[in-house]
Amino acid sequence: MSSSRLIEINPFYSHTLKNERTIYVYLPPSYHSDDRKRYPVLYMQDGQHVFFKDRKGESWDVHLTVDELTAQGRMREIIVVAVSHVEDARIAEYMHANPDGHNIFNTTNQGELYETFLVREVKPFIDSTYRTLTEKEHTALMGSSAGGLVSYNIGFRQPETFGMIGALCPFFVSVDPATMEDRWLSCVYTDKKPLKIWMDVGDAEGFTVMEKHVRQVADTLMDAGYKPGGDFMYYFAVGSGHSQKDWAARVHAPLLYFFGEIGTPVRIDLHGPERIGLQGPSCALNPVVHYDSGFMMTDLDADYEVTDPGIVEVTAEGRLLPKREGSVTVRYNGQGLTASLDLTVVPHLSDTVSVTMFVEVPVCTPKTDTLYAGIELPMIGERLYGGTFQVPRGISFEFRISRGLGKHETYASGKEIPYRKFTAREGLELSYQVEHWVDVPPVTEAKEAANG
Repeated sequence: MSSSRLIEINPFYSHTLKNERTIYVYLPPSYHSDDRKRYPVLYMQDGQHVFFKDRKGESWDVHLTVDELTAQGRMREIIVVAVSHVEDARIAEYMHANPDGHNIFNTTNQGELYETFLVREVKPFIDSTYRTLTEKEHTALMGSSAGGLVSYNIGFRQPETFGMIGALCPFFVSVDPATMEDRWLSCVYTDKKPLKIWMDVGDAEGFTVMEKHVRQVADTLMDAGYKPGGDFMYYFAVGSGHSQKDWAARVHAPLLYFFGEIGTPVRIDLHGPERIGLQGPSCALNPVVHYDSGFMMTDLDADYEVTDPGIVEVTAEGRLLPKREGSVTVRYNGQGLTASLDLTVVPHLSDTVSVTMFVEVPVCTPKTDTLYAGIELPMIGERLYGGTFQVPRGISFEFRISRGLGKHETYASGKEIPYRKFTAREGLELSYQVEHWVDVPPVTEAKEAANG
């Protein structure tokens, strides 16, 4: 029996961008046994992490997921083209012209050039080298974070080339943690294009990508005429951070949506706050519908019943509109499924809460003025970082403590440490100790004791 194959194209030179990178190509099991068959194509950003892991990130393991879904008969065989980023140019290439003029990353945006590179260099090469189905209805583009943002932009600018867009945790906004200023990095498209769109965000991404910004774009898509559950799928992922492991855990969903069958709804999990304030941050429910195929999505067109609508109303999109103090039960009805949630309306909830955090680092730590532990931490003493911070109420962070990209904490042995996680509540106090760093050579206990 044939198996899938991974091919490395290195180097692939871009005449548009004047640089080179590696492209990886996944060919399905039947590719070499049936020379008449042609295949849909999925183009993916940050290609070095699509099939492999390295020091700077885990793997999406897309090849394993595609193999499994096709073997189960849940999706068509496809070709996957993983386009690696050029490390020093990643942010520049993944950012289109910024309508607000923000230049947070001190770079010249090259998104339009990267778009030309994909459309006029990469796709023609792939179509001429492999047996592809070249039409837009067979061609998808997907990425995460800044890769999700560039996929969104290219999709709306090139709908004659790409018919399906996957934007996982798209980096629409850079939030200044000191001032909580929202700095939009992209225009938001208000015209409907002939696209199938998958868009998602995790609930534990901290300030990196915030659900309120992704949801704002989702609302704009629905206002433009995209139908949730039809040509637009939205997923607010519970317990999910901002890393390859999180995207690997749910990449099967957009794959099924684009190239397979999503199946039949079998379960609904209704997530939401226990308390909301007559005055305070706006809140919404998150009804996650699970299907027998493994597909899942957040239902943004649901029917809700409330035991007392005079206390709170719920829109079809799940928005909670408090009217007066009291307690109610909210019931979801949709797709033959039901679920309920108890909710209390109180007079006031503050937008932010105080969180205190301290991190102690080992003696081997290279000199740095700042650490990142979900929150940016200044140095406050020898080998000590932290302080007290005002952060949005209920915001969740999943993270490894780091000194920057590719400089995260490990165990003393050098093995990867599990991700840490917390949800902000008033008066929360956190204390962490770093054992070692991934980019620092291991030291023996004797040497460390001598240095100490």
